[in-house]
Amino acid sequence: MALKDIVNMAGEGFEGKMGLSVKHLGTGEAASLRGDDLFPTASVFKVPIIVELYRGIEAGVLSMDDKIVLMERDKVPGSGILKELGEGLELSVGDLTELMMILSDNTATDMLVERLGMENINATLRGLGLQRTRVVADCRDLLFDLIHMNDTPDEMKTIDVYRERSRGAVAKGSWSLGVERNNVTTPDEMLRLLEMIVNGEAVGRESCGAILETMGRCQTGQYMIGKYLPREAVDLAHKTGSLPGIRNDVGVATVRETGEKYIMSCFTMGASDIYAAEEAVAKASKEAFDYFTK
Repeated sequence: MALKDIVNMAGEGFEGKMGLSVKHLGTGEAASLRGDDLFPTASVFKVPIIVELYRGIEAGVLSMDDKIVLMERDKVPGSGILKELGEGLELSVGDLTELMMILSDNTATDMLVERLGMENINATLRGLGLQRTRVVADCRDLLFDLIHMNDTPDEMKTIDVYRERSRGAVAKGSWSLGVERNNVTTPDEMLRLLEMIVNGEAVGRESCGAILETMGRCQTGQYMIGKYLPREAVDLAHKTGSLPGIRNDVGVATVRETGEKYIMSCFTMGASDIYAAEEAVAKASKEAFDYFTK
């Protein structure tokens, strides 16, 4: 079976929309399903953030050792641990980066976005040739839209307000689950960004290596790309994204025995069953692994 057939079969029977791009970095063989379609990134938008962060470090405008103090107003709902910790905690930029990529901590993410600036993140994306990938909302915006409070002033978007308003509410955002006014990418563009990171082109080679090392310690999304991979035979560096009806996972797989690498970019939206979405991604990943190591 050809790679394109494996990729095309990935979305069969899935109740929702799925996009998938995969490429072997040794042979260049690639295939995609809806590779040019826009999908909400959810937390996959943290990959462009870490790229911009390392570009700032290389430019000397910030350091991993820079200190930032956690304030109550910084706390953001959703994934992560910082929202549960006490005000006044001093964290380094390096700490926030680890929390953002390993635990997908939303508070850490927004603290970094504020420091980096969305306009700089998007300028970097354009400079890398990613014309359709964009970051226009932080985690706070996304989560408050889910409970219909997207027009609320930022100073009122507190963790306590979210906990009160989200109790028993159906999470169904006006834009955070679609592709208008949202953080979006295409499977092909995110695949290209991963390839540039592997090749040391997204930022300096040493910095790209540090990005992959951090992604290799991701603790979220264990039921997607990595679910059926033989962990004794393959190393995975990846980043996931989850919102209602959305399960995304993008990553770089390295076969230990041969050192060969392939990359995958998987996006879903409108899933009636999020577990089915995760399983569709997991099965596509296993098929790709079997194909490349046959």
